[in-house]
Formats: sequence, structure tokens, C-alpha cells
Amino acid sequence: MGAWEGLWVEGHQISRLRDGIDNPLLAAFQDEMLQCEEVSARDVFGPGTGSSEHLVYTLRGPGHEIAQRLGLLGFTREAAMDYLDELLEQERSWAFPLSRKVERTPREEAEREFLEGYSAADWVRDLREAQPSAEPHPFGFGEPTWLLGHLRYAFPPLALRAALLALPDAEVVMYVEESEGDPDAELLQLCSLARDALHSMAMEHAPLVVLTEGSTDVAILKPALELLYPHLTDLVRFMDYGTRPQGGAGGLVTTVRAFAAAGIANPVIALFDNDTAASEALRPLDRGTLPRNIKILQYPPLSLASSYPTLGPPSIDTPEGSTTRADVNGLAGSIELYLGRDALSLPDGSLRPVQWRSYSPACQQYQGEVTDKRAVQHAYALQLARAQRDPSIINTQDWAGVRAILDAVIHAFE
Repeated sequence: MGAWEGLWVEGHQISRLRDGIDNPLLAAFQDEMLQCEEVSARDVFGPGTGSSEHLVYTLRGPGHEIAQRLGLLGFTREAAMDYLDELLEQERSWAFPLSRKVERTPREEAEREFLEGYSAADWVRDLREAQPSAEPHPFGFGEPTWLLGHLRYAFPPLALRAALLALPDAEVVMYVEESEGDPDAELLQLCSLARDALHSMAMEHAPLVVLTEGSTDVAILKPALELLYPHLTDLVRFMDYGTRPQGGAGGLVTTVRAFAAAGIANPVIALFDNDTAASEALRPLDRGTLPRNIKILQYPPLSLASSYPTLGPPSIDTPEGSTTRADVNGLAGSIELYLGRDALSLPDGSLRPVQWRSYSPACQQYQGEVTDKRAVQHAYALQLARAQRDPSIINTQDWAGVRAILDAVIHAFE
């Protein structure tokens, strides 16, 4: 192959992929990213082969989507940074051993000095900020060609993840094969077949399993993931609530213990409400004894909830109860509170208040919940349906709360 081959990020060749394309790299793409393109024979086969057009198949995708998929496949930011540090340390120890009494060229000596103390963070910063300089380094150290040279023989999925740490908005292009005709069925399913192979043979690449307190949470979050993060739906699984007879925070704690005892290998997130009931249920759970692949999350704090109308108990002066504003994060954060202003608003534009329910002596705080949850859920369902019909209106709707929950799930193992 010639100049067209390999894996590219923003016009930079990350790897020539001389040993072929392994399943972990293919699974970072999706089948619909396959494209057929015309390039000159010179680009495909090298100089001296004429200028005729030739068909090649590539996989193309936005860097932020590829990075998120790599993260859920186990190639996290932390893994990429650790890998980069290892590569740089190998470069220092193999190429420039201080114990060897050899005469170095000026370039070798300069590179040894440049690499002294050079870290993965330095590498990412330099590649992110790399641009034509009026005073470039005389040997090109710190410039893209030199930086990416450290990835030349690296494991491609981690090399790609490392490059995307510096260039998150770049387009990723991977050459697949040249062809004279239409793609066959296997080529059209190349990525999904690779993903299925990973799922069946390597548990560390198994889909992320999300456990929730109840079926309502799943009914809200699963279609929201499909709408807001469609490129991740095949890597995240919400547990079927029908397989877990006991709902609520206490039931979820029981399920977590069962998963831990069973040795489930998938990465698992137990997703609790951001309220008093969840905090009370979690008190007896010793998180330090859970395996590393199980994480406990509560819905994240919400800015809308930091000053939210609450309905207090009746008194002589206010027999119907008093309405005051309070920070209800950690007290009344069920899924309904995260469904956006449109879903939470009354006809007059005010927000449906949180009603205080019971007091928890163990947590020394009250438990609350949004009034008329069914109305909130119905309003959200209408909002979701409108966005599904016309995704262009998503940016005009309030998805901040739901997006915060999904972001916490996506990045939980980063």
C-alpha cells in the first residue's frame, strides 16, 4: 500500500496498520461509518502507477465519538496516558541508556536531553498546541511528526485514544481495503461483527451494564441515550427491570450485592437517585468490598435543584402549607427532577414544588419528591417524542439534567 493506508487523525498518520486491523480497533467505529471513496492509483499503490481513479473503502467518524467508544471498550483516558508514559520511558531506556559508553550524535544528545522528564501530559499538550512556529526546534522535537513517531509501533487502539486526547474534535479515518465493486455483506457489518467477537471472547470489553432503582428510570434514560448519544447505544445495556422483582433503592442494593457475589465480569454501574432514601439504603453497603468493575453512582447534583420551590407542612398561619425555596440536592433528586424545566413547569410557568415526606433519623434529613410525578413524566414523554421526530430541536429543549446523568454513566470508568 501507499500513502492512503493506515489510521489517520486530522491528516496525521497514527499507524500504518501493517499487521492488519484487529477487532478492538474496528469496534471503535460503527458500520454506518463505512464509505466508498475514489482516490488516484498513485495514492493507493505509490509513485509510478498512473493517475487513474481507484475505489477504496474507509471508516470515517468524528473524534469525540470514536474516543467515547474507545473509552467504553476499555481504552480509557487513564489507560492511554499510562501507555504514553510507558512508551516515553522505553524510548529513554532503550535508545539512550546512560550506562552505555557510546558517542552520541548532536541530535541524539539533544533528544536525550529533551526527553528527560518528558511525560504523557507534555506529549498531549505539545500535540494539542502544535502549529507552525517561527522558531521551530532545530531537530523538530515537540512537533507533530516527532510526537506521532512515538506511536509508530504502538498498539493502535491506545495510539488512537492518545492522539484523540490532544485532538478531540478531529476526524478519524481508517483505510479498510480497495475494491472494484460493491461491498459484500461482511464488509457492511465489519464493525458490528468485530464488536460481537469482542463481547464473546473478552469480558473486559463487554457492554456496560446500568442498574437503576426502577423501570421508570430505564424508560427515561434508555431512549435518551439513543437520542443524545446514538453512537454508544450498542455499548451500554440497561438492566431489564422485569428480571428484578424488588424495586427502589433497597432493591438495588440487594442486586448490587448479588452481582458482586456472582462475579459478574461486565463493568456495572448501580445508579441511585440523588435523595435521602438512596443515601439511607446505601449506608450499610461497604463499597470498599465491591469488585473494581462495580461502581455506585447517585444522580449528580443539579443546578436547578440548588434553589427549588418546596412545600412545607401546614401551620396555623399557613394551613395549606408554605412554599419556600431550598437546595434539594441529596434530598429529593428522583429522576423526575432531571427532566427539564418544560416537564417540571406548571401552566403558569412556575415549577412543580417538592413535597417533603418523611424524616430519616439515620441521615438526619428529610426525604422529598416532586409533586404529580405522572404529569412530569407525561410532559417529558411529549418532549422526547418531539425530539425523536425532529432532532434539530434538541438544542432548544432542556436536556441538562438527563445529559448530566448519562455523562456520569459514560465517564464512570474513565
